[in-house]
Amino acid sequence: MPSFSKMAIFPVGYFRATAEWLLRERRDVVNRIDTLQAELIRIGKVTMDYVPLKEGDGIQRSEQRRSFTVTKGSSLARLVQAYIALGGDPFDISGFLYPDSTEWVETDNGWVPRQKYPGGGFIAPESAGYTAPFAKPMSEDGSVPPEASGFGSSRAGMIKSHRYTPGRMYGRLDRGGWDYGTVNRLMHDVRKWANKEIKTRLQDMEWRIIKLSDLAEQLTQERDIVLMDAFAGQLNNMPLLDTAQVDPKRLCQVLIQVMYALLYKTNAGIPYGFQANVETGFLRFTYPDVPEDVVGQKG
Repeated sequence: MPSFSKMAIFPVGYFRATAEWLLRERRDVVNRIDTLQAELIRIGKVTMDYVPLKEGDGIQRSEQRRSFTVTKGSSLARLVQAYIALGGDPFDISGFLYPDSTEWVETDNGWVPRQKYPGGGFIAPESAGYTAPFAKPMSEDGSVPPEASGFGSSRAGMIKSHRYTPGRMYGRLDRGGWDYGTVNRLMHDVRKWANKEIKTRLQDMEWRIIKLSDLAEQLTQERDIVLMDAFAGQLNNMPLLDTAQVDPKRLCQVLIQVMYALLYKTNAGIPYGFQANVETGFLRFTYPDVPEDVVGQKG
C-alpha cells in the first residue's frame, strides 16, 4: 500500500510516522516558495482590459475587450506571439478573469467596488425565479421593450456572459425549432478541408496558453494560500502576509500537537514514550499497531 494512503482510519503509530516525515519536510518549504516565485516569473501573466460601463466612484466593467497585454519575455508571451503569427486573435482565447482583482474604495457615498473585470472577475449561473423570464428584445427604434408576459423561458441557470449562446438567444432552443441539420452541414462543408490546420494552428495553441495560465494560478494559490495556511509566520524567512487570512489553530504543527494529545499520553502537552492515552477512551478511527494474535506474547 502506498505511503500516507490512510486518511480516515489508521493504526495509532501511523500518525506518528506521518507527522515525523512531514515535520522534517518543513526544511524545504522556504526554498519551495522561492522556486514557485521563479516559476511564476518564467510563466508570466496575461491581462485583459475591459471597457467600463460608466466612469465614477464605483467602476463596473462591460464585457467589451479593448486591449491585451502579456508579460514581456515570458513563456506566455512567446506562445501568444506564435498564436498571433498563425492568424489567431488574442481576444478569442479566453477572458483571463481574476476574481481577486476588485478593490473597494472609500468615497463620499460610502465604500464602492472598483472592478477591473466584468462581474468582478466571476462568471456564474444567474439566479432567477420562475416568474422572471427573459426580457423581450429591444425594438428597432431603440425604445424600452414592454415587460415580458411571464410565459417565456426562465433566466435561472443562465451564465452571465454575452458569450453564452442560450443567454443571447433568449432561452435554450430546441434543435427541432429550425433547420439545424442544414446549417450544421453547411458549416461542416465550409471548414472540413482545414480541420487539421484549425486544430494545430489555433485550438492547440489556445489550450496551451490557457493551461499555462491555469498553472500560474495554481502555483500562486500554493504559494499564497496552501503554504501560508500551514506554516505562516512559523519558519525563518517566511513572512506572514495577512494575519486575517491565517487561523493559528490550523497551522500544521498545531494540528499535529492536537492529535498527539488525543492519541498519546502527554506531560504538559508534550508526548512521552508515545504510549496510548488511556484517558481519551475508545477511538473509532484508530487501532493498536500490534496485531491481535501477538498481543500478550513474549518477544
